Amino acid sequence: MKDYLSILNKLEYKSQKSLSDDNLEWICSLIEHYKPKRLLEIGVSTGGSTSVYLNCIKELGLETELVSIDSEKIATYKPNKPAIGSEIYMLKDYLDLTNFNLITGKLVPEVAHDIGIFDMIIIDTVHFIPGEVLDILCLKNNIHKGTILILDDINIESRYPNLYKQNLNSTSSNAMILSSLNGELLFPNTIFPEIGGIILEDNSFDETKLLLCLCHKWNSDILEYKEQYFSQIEKIYGKDFLLKLEVIYDKYKYSNFNLS
Repeated sequence: MKDYLSILNKLEYKSQKSLSDDNLEWICSLIEHYKPKRLLEIGVSTGGSTSVYLNCIKELGLETELVSIDSEKIATYKPNKPAIGSEIYMLKDYLDLTNFNLITGKLVPEVAHDIGIFDMIIIDTVHFIPGEVLDILCLKNNIHKGTILILDDINIESRYPNLYKQNLNSTSSNAMILSSLNGELLFPNTIFPEIGGIILEDNSFDETKLLLCLCHKWNSDILEYKEQYFSQIEKIYGKDFLLKLEVIYDKYKYSNFNLS
């Protein structure tokens, strides 16, 4: 496989990308093998990983359309608080941005109805309940049979033991999500993978199993965005489903606690 990560060497500083080199190489191997026509990335940060995907697409001679979404406009959690996607535009002279669309300051439920159907979806966002579960529920109409869904940090508590008390404030979501979907599981060739994926065998999710994923300790950050997510989920699944979701929300919204 080509060294798609070498594009980051053209930056004047070390990339602030969130994904590890090994995990990026694995995702690029999937792009190489499956050649998606449309690729969705949720969670962009500074755009280092996005730049690698764009470099991979260019080097392979694909006409893949990449849509990247981030709920923020500024990566306040990174040194110097760079703009979301800033590294992409630092590298624009080396990349082909013709089929690239960056959407910032928007949540998945705010754009899902406008962005179409995808062959591959990469999600690297909250990692804790309800985070990715709500995003995936909102993406029901953006998948087809055979869509590849990739989730980072499927074992986040064990990867960051220094954050043990913080991690106990909510429940990690991504391994649970992969266990709840129907399809062929994909993992890097390592004993304890940090990332995983699934080739969906249906053109829909089993929303009942995803509701079960939500019956765990919630990260209270979602309280700020409840209306956007719940209104979109009602449009997709109907009032009866929303009622079940609201019951779970009422039971778990304050279940996190402070151990300090």
